[in-house]
Amino acid sequence: MKVRFEDVSLNYDKQKEVLQDLSFEIPKGKLTCLLGPSGCGKSTTLNLISGLLPPSKGRIYFDEQDVTKKDALGRRVGMVFQNYALYPHMTVLENICFPLKMAKVKKTDRLKRANDLAKLVHVTDELAKRPGELSGGQQQRVAIARSLAKSPSILLLDEPLSNLDARLRVEMRDEIRKIQLATGVTTVFVTHDQDEAMHIADKIMILNDGKIQQYTTPNNIYDHPSNLFVAKFIGNPEANVIPLAGLESNFSSLIPEKALKKAISLIVRPESIVSANSALAALPLKFQGQLVDSRRFGKEMAVKINFQDKEILATAIPSEDLKSATQLLEFSLKTTGVFLCDQAGKVVWSASDERIVNDD
Repeated sequence: MKVRFEDVSLNYDKQKEVLQDLSFEIPKGKLTCLLGPSGCGKSTTLNLISGLLPPSKGRIYFDEQDVTKKDALGRRVGMVFQNYALYPHMTVLENICFPLKMAKVKKTDRLKRANDLAKLVHVTDELAKRPGELSGGQQQRVAIARSLAKSPSILLLDEPLSNLDARLRVEMRDEIRKIQLATGVTTVFVTHDQDEAMHIADKIMILNDGKIQQYTTPNNIYDHPSNLFVAKFIGNPEANVIPLAGLESNFSSLIPEKALKKAISLIVRPESIVSANSALAALPLKFQGQLVDSRRFGKEMAVKINFQDKEILATAIPSEDLKSATQLLEFSLKTTGVFLCDQAGKVVWSASDERIVNDD
């Protein structure tokens, strides 16, 4: 089942709008992530999809059915929260069966369904245990199985991995993806962790200040950010932002005059700064900067360079090119991960596109 918002806004007590005129479509059978910083409106959007909150204006559709005034029960959604919300006095089997019991499903049928779901989420050996005897990851698996018990039209996951340690988060995000692919249920996953979103989503919607900043595939968001906020929010380490003043002549032969006149900032991903003699595909430009610091973290290099009186970070310069702690370092920029943005923060040129990307 697909979800469609048409000009949906939400405000509390007629004060400032929390969400402003959202229009989008979540595709059927795919996993979509709502991503953004705390307070951006992603959990609020999830609650509007679920029916826990009514919009102040606009319409919400499941397929072609208008569900704007339907509550959560009427929408047949499954929800998983970060605190799992399992019944502590019930066994794992009873927790999974509970929604089916409430729906008056025959005992034999609900036991079969519960056992099938336990197998799907890998908790078959834990069915006789209570939630207090399970690890955080196991509790999360049980919560997902319970949400899937009634074959929901949509599965909604609100920061489901935030209480887990780093290694278990990676394991569970992969598991959630496998479950979604196995069931084919339309899934909406809320997270503030861009790494999570990039790894498991078919599409990512980036929100900030109650507005959609960009909504597309993970690779497209990374390679073609629509604005400065997206370019900085997606990517680790964060993209460098360098004032363009004084550098216009370097780019005049590469960039259309129209884009160059609009541009005020150069955005460069750390991995897009390479040695001037690198064999990697690079723009026909060379720059110099003062080496500030270099450190190696396992396979990663972090090189800090003073350029245009601003400290920038590079991660693709090899250690053998670093000969002195105070050397002048000559570097180039790759043909990917390099953008220009205007005063409003819009990306107006992308090196990989070699064209104006916001020609308005």
